[in-house]
Amino acid sequence: MYNICSLHLFPFTVQLASMVLTLGVLQLTHLSIGTESNQLPEKIMTVSKEQIERLKSTKLTNGDSVYERLNLVSTRKPRRRTKKFVTLDPYNPPYRQSFKNVNELKYPIPDTAELFELNEKRGTFVFRGQESVAKWFSTADSNTDVCALRFEDDSKIEYQLRTFASTNDAQAVGYIVTHSSHCGTCSSLSNLATYLEYRNLTTVARSCGRNRNAKKIKTCLMNDVGFDEPCAETWTYNILHTTDHCKSICVKHYGFWNVLWGKMDKPHTDKHGNLNPCLQCDENTSGPGFKYVAGRTRRNSGIISAIHRQPEEIHFVDHSLYFEKE
Repeated sequence: MYNICSLHLFPFTVQLASMVLTLGVLQLTHLSIGTESNQLPEKIMTVSKEQIERLKSTKLTNGDSVYERLNLVSTRKPRRRTKKFVTLDPYNPPYRQSFKNVNELKYPIPDTAELFELNEKRGTFVFRGQESVAKWFSTADSNTDVCALRFEDDSKIEYQLRTFASTNDAQAVGYIVTHSSHCGTCSSLSNLATYLEYRNLTTVARSCGRNRNAKKIKTCLMNDVGFDEPCAETWTYNILHTTDHCKSICVKHYGFWNVLWGKMDKPHTDKHGNLNPCLQCDENTSGPGFKYVAGRTRRNSGIISAIHRQPEEIHFVDHSLYFEKE
């Protein structure tokens, strides 16, 4: 097994492999929009270029309050070059609990082993994410929340986002659902436009991942991809966290030199539809923190990914409704 942290190589080579790995993992999981599945309603695939441009021209007016409701807390030791970020790291500080009996744990033990550390002998439990993430994740499967928007006037430029307990609740007060789950840092319509506009972000995403620090990754995601600042920061935290926890798994799967040169072209899934070990590590280890803070993902926005997903995993959203009556 190749472990990138234990190989006796020059530091620059190790660092370069780490940087290539960073987006080798993440861009495959979240960025590339493909056309592998045609099992969803055609409306999902018919957003026009004109509509995308309209989405870009809109302005979210309550983004700060949306972010504040996530209840993230600051850490005493933030990641290097993230001190000036406008958002906080959803993975740090990780939620910790001491116990005498495992039944005393505040939240259920996750099914995915990569998401936590449990030491029954010492009586310690550590979740790979802040407590607000752990709390949300404990009930995520049964959650019916939706994120919806309402324009402030007939110009349909400025709008507000609001989380509702159901689609019916949102529609009852004149809001339009933009994705399932609560609102977060990537829920804006401008970020939706970015997801819809690019059918394949592999090249630009890998380019962002080759940057040497958090600030440069964030800047690349904003300038070259098109995310707004809060969403780009959420992506950056996700990238750094996956690199920390999945390097050895991904190097073992793809091979050290393939990771080093960015030649990670093995299939995303096996014949049964299971993610390959590298992508599964990202999904298990970093997925909950990303989903909680971002709010919007491709799957919960009705956007088909390059990675094959079952139809029931994709939440249908009609994005033509925002400007329907014009």
